[in-house]
Amino acid sequence: MLLVKDNMTRDPFTVRPGEDVRVAFSRITDLMVRQAPVVEGGKLLGIVTDRDLRLAVAETVDSPGLTVAAVMTPEPVTVSPDTTLKDAARVISRNKFNALPVVGPGGALEGMLTTTDILNGLVRALDQSPNE
Repeated sequence: MLLVKDNMTRDPFTVRPGEDVRVAFSRITDLMVRQAPVVEGGKLLGIVTDRDLRLAVAETVDSPGLTVAAVMTPEPVTVSPDTTLKDAARVISRNKFNALPVVGPGGALEGMLTTTDILNGLVRALDQSPNE
């Protein structure tokens, strides 16, 4: 059975809720990622996308000081490490997400599951299939 924990990105790029949106946007752009979990003390607080940050940066040209906490989506949809890859793929597809935070006990962020992670897991499974 394909599980999230065997396919997720461990130690994903994260941002802090108090981080300035311009700094976060610069970092997310440099790393070429589309979303970042918002974490404090190892606990997931929300998620922010490159689009959220881009729009916030455009709005803060005349009013600096806007933080990630002001533009993040709090309490995002998450999966556990033991969720099947199939179920996680359904959640991503149904909601038109690019990724899901993977959260363990107590709300601790354990990783991110991206659409690329799902495709890589599928390719590995197909490579192991005896029906080729």
